[in-house]
Amino acid sequence: MAEIRIAGLHKRIGDHIILSDIDLCVADGEYVVVVGPSGCGKSTLLRTVAGLEEVSAGSIALGGRDITRLPAAERGVAMVFQSYALYPNMTVRENLGFALRMAKRTAADIAASVEKAAGILDIAHLLDRKPAALSGGQRQRVAIGRAIVRQPDLFLFDEPLSNLDTELRVKMRHEFLRLHKALRTTTLYVTHDQIEAMTLADRIVVLRDGEIEQVGTPDELYQRPANIFVAGFIGSPQMNFVEVRVESIAAGELSLRLPQGEVITVPIGSHSLKSGDVLTLGIRPDDLVPVESGGVAATVDFVERMGGQSLIHLNIDNGGQLLWQVAGGTSVVAGAVVRFDLCQASALHLFDPAGLRVENSG
Repeated sequence: MAEIRIAGLHKRIGDHIILSDIDLCVADGEYVVVVGPSGCGKSTLLRTVAGLEEVSAGSIALGGRDITRLPAAERGVAMVFQSYALYPNMTVRENLGFALRMAKRTAADIAASVEKAAGILDIAHLLDRKPAALSGGQRQRVAIGRAIVRQPDLFLFDEPLSNLDTELRVKMRHEFLRLHKALRTTTLYVTHDQIEAMTLADRIVVLRDGEIEQVGTPDELYQRPANIFVAGFIGSPQMNFVEVRVESIAAGELSLRLPQGEVITVPIGSHSLKSGDVLTLGIRPDDLVPVESGGVAATVDFVERMGGQSLIHLNIDNGGQLLWQVAGGTSVVAGAVVRFDLCQASALHLFDPAGLRVENSG
């Protein structure tokens, strides 16, 4: 079993904390994607697991074996980098077999492993070419093939698609899914691209400033973000946030005053809120519901027309802004006034003064 367990992991460089108290378990065969803003520690986390960075504290176990202090070559891990890291003077065949040659495997064994990996990745026709004669997507397949031939217990991918154009990224996402279905190798994958994360992951880890903010399935993070940071980070376009004030509290319900003075009532679960608390109301751009009267008035600033959908930028009276996403085209123009009913309990996200999620019982 190739389960990986990371416990109490810390990484410091001098007084600078890169990773702090990371606890994470990736099940055998699971595909876990790590996301977060630039500089949050994503790549460092991968490098500590790979053995390319020493940990300051904590432990890493793979398949029940403590690998925290083992050299990289002895961990049973294969890492694919953003830069591909192919040897330019070697053919594809030689690149694929290089690690096996270093491990003193027989020529027959190397040839069989290379042919198998090339078949899986559909690059058998490229085996005698050198990297300079390959496209970006082909180079990435070769880099993945070098990892496959080693038959590792764990794949580590560090933003492997970031150098590819949009069309090729989409194609390679499908290839990653197909590859994982075929091999079922435990995978830890780092990306800054939300679409990659939502498409590929069994579970997503959200990092901020070296700490884990939330771990969950793509649906869990999108529908039940644990805090304002996750709510704003997961989802494109970004969630709308509106400051509201608690007017009154009744059994299972909160009365909230919106910036324009309207009071709405939302059902909630257990909480420790009190009248007067300032909360944050979150609603996805595609969950905004236009109404003829009442609700919140907003003036259209400008419209982004993107073919299959339109993104409408709105200004509200208190100086705040909203995004409204609609399918297809729209007749809405700059300067128009639109009103929205925010009292859609199933579509609302509520966060307390500390930025933590308040459970909605509706």
